[in-house]
Amino acid sequence: VSLVLLLVFQTQNAFNDNFVRFVVMGLAMAAAAGSMVGDNIEFILATMITTPFILLAPVAGYLSDRFSKRDVLLGCLFLQLALFFLLAAAVAMRSVELAVFGFFLLAVQSTLFSPAKLGILKELVGSRRLGFANGLMSMLTMVGILAGMWVAGQWFDFLLAKYNAANGEAPDNAWRAALIPMLGAGAASIFAIVLGFAVQRTPSHPDEPFSKTVPVRHFVHLRQLFADRTLRYTALFTTFYWFIANFLGLEFVQFAKELYPEAGKAGRMSATASMLFAIGGGLMVGSTMVSILSRHRIRISFAPLGGIGMALGLFGIGSIPPASPGWYLSLGFLGFASGFYVVPLNAWIQDQARDDHRARVISALNLMTSFS
Repeated sequence: VSLVLLLVFQTQNAFNDNFVRFVVMGLAMAAAAGSMVGDNIEFILATMITTPFILLAPVAGYLSDRFSKRDVLLGCLFLQLALFFLLAAAVAMRSVELAVFGFFLLAVQSTLFSPAKLGILKELVGSRRLGFANGLMSMLTMVGILAGMWVAGQWFDFLLAKYNAANGEAPDNAWRAALIPMLGAGAASIFAIVLGFAVQRTPSHPDEPFSKTVPVRHFVHLRQLFADRTLRYTALFTTFYWFIANFLGLEFVQFAKELYPEAGKAGRMSATASMLFAIGGGLMVGSTMVSILSRHRIRISFAPLGGIGMALGLFGIGSIPPASPGWYLSLGFLGFASGFYVVPLNAWIQDQARDDHRARVISALNLMTSFS
């Protein structure tokens, strides 16, 4: 029951992160077109996603190793609810800067949430079913990511087009189009808190007290990760995957800008979401298959096959005319192969890490992927 509840509210957390990202992106493009923020919002938000993981990785790892991971997750869910009040206030005040800052704080919440949600898996299911649980989490995380982007893109573009038709094109229409979606997603986050209380409380490890050196132990944790050959190579291979994934994520926004060059008109967010939906849909199918095939043990041998499949998918994306059926098929195949590549690697690194240092290993990995 705890595993099911964890999977549900971590999916909701992924939904909210990407929902807010797309609403803020669309808002900045439409309401602040021609400014530094409006014209470069996708790069600004990408930087704000990774910066907390880099700055706070040791703290996030320490908290999830020191305290019950269930309690850390609950604290993050309460923080998420508070941040939605801030984001709604930013939209009501017509402040792009405050909305971007609110998104940054939401990325801080994700930094603390990530090692707790991944580290708690082995404590709930053990080693034998860890591959199965990771496959489900990977698939459902992608469901949350895709649903958040798709719902935000469609909802925002629909309202923006509606207000443009009624009032003529004006920056204020973007603000009005952003407010209702933001309030709706914030209300849904209350549901996640209710589920969090029902998750089994996992053990804490009070052996190591907090010290003033904890916030700057980036290289200590990286050194611990690299000292183990298995963890080192698994982390490097996983980092490569996230380099490819985030590179493509930014490229899709550029494609959408070329398809819809006028910032004040609707369409950009929907087009970006469609591209991400193709690759994410493939990842969902691939992750589900790996989860089923790994229900009795971790299948690390799938990772090389997934790497070969990713190479073939990338070749198709680069050689087939963009936005054609074959191009979208290549996106889907890349996502499918990614499931076979990254799911076993995630399960393997969680299984090989020590119980009292698992969250710090995951945080060190997050630090590497953020730099990538």
